[in-house]
Amino acid sequence: MIPAPHEEKFSGLVSEYLLKEDCLHLGLELPREVEVHFNDYARGKRSYEELRRILLGGEVISPHFEEGYRPLFKVLPKLYEKNREFNIHCYEEFDRYNDWVFRRDELALGLLTSEDFDVLADLYEGLVKETVKRNEAVAERIRALAEASGTDLHVVIGRLHAPDVAKRLREKFEVEEIVLEDLCLTPLDGSIILRLKGFTFSSKERSEFLRRHRELAKEAEGKGRSITALLRDGEMKRKYLLRRYSDLAAR
Repeated sequence: MIPAPHEEKFSGLVSEYLLKEDCLHLGLELPREVEVHFNDYARGKRSYEELRRILLGGEVISPHFEEGYRPLFKVLPKLYEKNREFNIHCYEEFDRYNDWVFRRDELALGLLTSEDFDVLADLYEGLVKETVKRNEAVAERIRALAEASGTDLHVVIGRLHAPDVAKRLREKFEVEEIVLEDLCLTPLDGSIILRLKGFTFSSKERSEFLRRHRELAKEAEGKGRSITALLRDGEMKRKYLLRRYSDLAAR
C-alpha cells in the first residue's frame, strides 16, 4: 500500500517505485467505471488525451487531481510494456466516492466562508462519517481484488484513508505500507486519522484543528503554492503544528 497525495512530485516517486518493483496488479483511487479505459490506455488502445477527456469530460476527477496524478498515469503504458499481464484495478464505488467528495468540498468551502465553528463542526462530523463509509467500501473492494489476483497487489491510496483501510485489510492479509516521502499531514487530515483511530476531541480542540487548516489553506492561496508544497516547508510545520504521516498513521 502506497499512501500518496494528489501531487505531481509525489506521483513521480510512485511511478519510479512501481517500475522498480515490476508491479503486476495496480489498484488506483478511481471509480470502477473507468477501469476499462485505463487498461485500454495502458495497452495502447487509447491515447492519454483521449483518457484525459473521458476523466474530465465525465467529471470523474477534477483537473487538479489529473494534474497531480499525471506522472503516475503516464507510467502505466511502461508498466504494461514490462509485463503484458499487467492490470489496473480501479477500486472506488462511484456514488460513495462522489458522496465523500461532496462532503469534503462542502467543508472546504465552509472553512473559507464561515466563522461559525458550530456550523463547521457539523460539516466536519459529516465528513468523518462519510470517510468511514468510504473506507469500508474501499477495504471490501481491495480485499476482493487481492483474493482474485492471487499475487501481490500494489495499491495507491490517499493518505487520509490509508491507515484505516490498512487496518481493515490486516484482519486477513499481510499489508506493507510504503512511505516514499514522509510529508506532514494537513491539520484536517491529521485530525480525521486520529478520530478514526478512536481519539476524541473537545469542541475547542476540534475548532483549533479547523482554524489551523483554514489558515494553512489561506496561506497557500496567498503564496500561490499548493498546500502539499507547504507541507514540505519546515517553517509551516512549526507555525501550524503539523505532524508527519508516519507519526499519526502508527499511533
